[in-house]
Amino acid sequence: MKIINKLELNPAFSNPELTLAIGNFDGVHLGHQKMIQTVISFKDTQHALMTFDPHPIDFFKKTDEPRLTTSDDKKQIFSEYGIDYLFLLKFDSDFSSLTKEQFIELLKKYNVKRVVVGKDAKFGHKGAGTYLDLLNHFDVVLLEDYNVNLNKISTTYIKQLLDNGKLDEVKEALGHEYSIKGIIEHGDKVGRTIGFPTANVDYKNYYLPKIGVYYVKVVIDNKEYVGTASLGYNPTLNNVKKKRLEVFIHDFNENIYGKAIEVKFINYLRTELKFSSKEELIKQINDDILQTKIINKKKNI
Repeated sequence: MKIINKLELNPAFSNPELTLAIGNFDGVHLGHQKMIQTVISFKDTQHALMTFDPHPIDFFKKTDEPRLTTSDDKKQIFSEYGIDYLFLLKFDSDFSSLTKEQFIELLKKYNVKRVVVGKDAKFGHKGAGTYLDLLNHFDVVLLEDYNVNLNKISTTYIKQLLDNGKLDEVKEALGHEYSIKGIIEHGDKVGRTIGFPTANVDYKNYYLPKIGVYYVKVVIDNKEYVGTASLGYNPTLNNVKKKRLEVFIHDFNENIYGKAIEVKFINYLRTELKFSSKEELIKQINDDILQTKIINKKKNI
């Protein structure tokens, strides 16, 4: 997969005709997957996707909002689909000032034959361009909203589900469990003192689900393990200011500091609680671990 970070009036290379889909692809949910599958269904061209970093909303609002997928996640997913060209464009003042006509001319420079877009897609300065502007220049494939159980699948919808701990519905919208990837870092090791050593995950800028305790699965060194995760502020032991994601990995005792980890959120177990004693906390953790094992056994029958 060739990655292009900037559109040039005179590209340094010549590429075959392209079928191109344009979108932010945050989460690469079922609607996005339908778009990608539509692109690769055309055998008369090579296949391309266009997305942006930072997200246009972050550029205009000067924010750095948490996302469902990082640029690295997207690269991996798109590569697995067999995409030939990824336009991973830096969204900056130069790009945002392109008129819709200039944007269309740049697409022509890259030999775009066909564009796949959603009906609400906008492009060009101040979002002046719509799919109607593309019709005179390219073959246009217009995709309708993707719905599951009468709900329009969108990144916003998935975030709302995560906010409410509705992980089964999240899985329906994504086609898989929601997961985040990070590095295991040193924590304060308080869990170790009460018999529950945890992997502390640097979750970078991923969107986090509802605060609480979860049944999770983790992947370390390409091996999957069952875990019970706490996401929150540790109010009983140290009451930290930044949310922490800590995972007790079942039947596991290895040194994994500095290693990459993927945490898959399977079930929401309970809200975060503050206990009056360590003994109460330990009893609850044992209950959480038992509940995780029961659910895991049921899911694997």
